[in-house]
Amino acid sequence: MHFAIVALTGLFVSQNTPTSENIPFETPQVRADATRVGFRIEFAGVSSDLAINSATVMPGETLTIAADANLFAVSGVTENIDGEWHWKAPDTPGHHELYFQRNGETALLNVFVLTPFENGRDDDLSGYRIGEYNPNPLRGLERYVPPTGFIHMEPGMEDIQIAPHFRLGQFICKQQPGFENVFLMVDPSMLLKLETLLEAANDRGWEADTFFVMSGFRTPFYNAAIGNPTTSSRHLFGDAADIYIDHDQDGVMDDLDGDGRITRDDAVALASLASEIAEADPSNWPNGGIGIYNANAVHGPFVHIDARGYRARW
Repeated sequence: MHFAIVALTGLFVSQNTPTSENIPFETPQVRADATRVGFRIEFAGVSSDLAINSATVMPGETLTIAADANLFAVSGVTENIDGEWHWKAPDTPGHHELYFQRNGETALLNVFVLTPFENGRDDDLSGYRIGEYNPNPLRGLERYVPPTGFIHMEPGMEDIQIAPHFRLGQFICKQQPGFENVFLMVDPSMLLKLETLLEAANDRGWEADTFFVMSGFRTPFYNAAIGNPTTSSRHLFGDAADIYIDHDQDGVMDDLDGDGRITRDDAVALASLASEIAEADPSNWPNGGIGIYNANAVHGPFVHIDARGYRARW
């Protein structure tokens, strides 16, 4: 069964309706308190039941989404082929929203159409320094291939919810503060891991509305500028975050182990919880790294989480 729509205002397509008619429909809403829904969305190698997800696609290319749910698209060209949704991106970069509905529940998929980037030729995008990626991927792994595009975070986009408890602006590189044209990458596998860890942390009694993201995406330019010699840091690829719980907003990790002090042991507690999830819930924990870092004169202890595609611990 095939459906095709050009969604200019807000159009609804049902997998179960034997028609290709465009049906005007009121924009669905994700419940404000919803972290997960009762169905999964599969896209770009990710399988997620989060109520809010994010994906990227190059201009004019097609994003394939497997979901046993109806789709509401406010833009782009959408069709259902053999039970899979195919959303063709517009030819210009930007932010788009796809809503999936099933049994009264709604899940949002943010889709960011990327600004193209050619490694080795483009040193910057609209004046925002990018630098150069290593053209030789680490061990030949696909996840280390230089990116071909970046999310353009224009003024006002920093508050876009890219996951139930995380905003786009939490992951920007720390370079060129105040610069209007900001570019970054944010990987959906990492967001799934952060949401899963945040849920588990709250279940353990460590109250947190979100994690403080000390470092998210880094450009190769910024990574070199801070003296980091590696060209394979996962921060360069948008699937790493250095995090800590700071519910009391004092600028450092909360006292997770209850000993009245802020030490490496608090980072160990959070990292140990992440390791437990990795063993017990692999469907919500794509393979990747977990690292523990001590406090220094600049920052307190923190934990590194990434989705590099293979297990790493330090």
